[in-house]
Amino acid sequence: MVKNKKLKSAPPPEISDITVPNKQIQRAFTLAEVLITIGIIGIVAAITIPSLVTKYRKQVVENRLKKFYSVMNQAVQMSIAEHGQIEFDNQTTGTTMNSEYITKWYNEYLTKYIKSLKREKVGNSYYQASFADGSGFNSYLNGGNTLYIFYCVNFNNCPMGQYDGKNHFLFVYDKQLQKITPAYSSEKIANLKKYCYRGITDKGSRWHCAALIQANGWKIPDDYPYIK
Repeated sequence: MVKNKKLKSAPPPEISDITVPNKQIQRAFTLAEVLITIGIIGIVAAITIPSLVTKYRKQVVENRLKKFYSVMNQAVQMSIAEHGQIEFDNQTTGTTMNSEYITKWYNEYLTKYIKSLKREKVGNSYYQASFADGSGFNSYLNGGNTLYIFYCVNFNNCPMGQYDGKNHFLFVYDKQLQKITPAYSSEKIANLKKYCYRGITDKGSRWHCAALIQANGWKIPDDYPYIK
């Protein structure tokens, strides 16, 4: 009869011999690697941030122009429903010195239908108003009974009678249509673009820019030169 031999147990392994599954060796980045990464991030930012800023600026202008057009013409339609056709007093408006008259005209025909903040006459010729979104306009009536409206995307930068195609845009009140429209909105889009872009060298030509944006579906063209 064979006796069972007592098996000797193996000694426990040294801690250093134990293999830990999935254990990863951690290594710090070198200074060169960090600098290269920062450089790549800087290059990407330099390329993308300006285009994002330009896109945002264009969207602000597009949205505010469209909103201004809508709000003003809603006010015109409500005024017509109450007063009938909106007219100007030819005897009163034979000069550009009409701030008293057009302030009264706005208060009678439009102001009560528009949520505006600041409303006042400016000097002898202008009336101005601001809106809650930070935009606003100034306006004057010339001797030929044309009501010019200078809409400003930023009311804090709203000089009298200016239109630069960037912050200030020219609208008029069309007496025949009984509607507030961008100046020269009846022109074909090719002509609007031609004259608006001619303002790069002749700033006086930029009166077509609001009409161009409207004709383009209230979208600023990709090659528009004044908002970058």
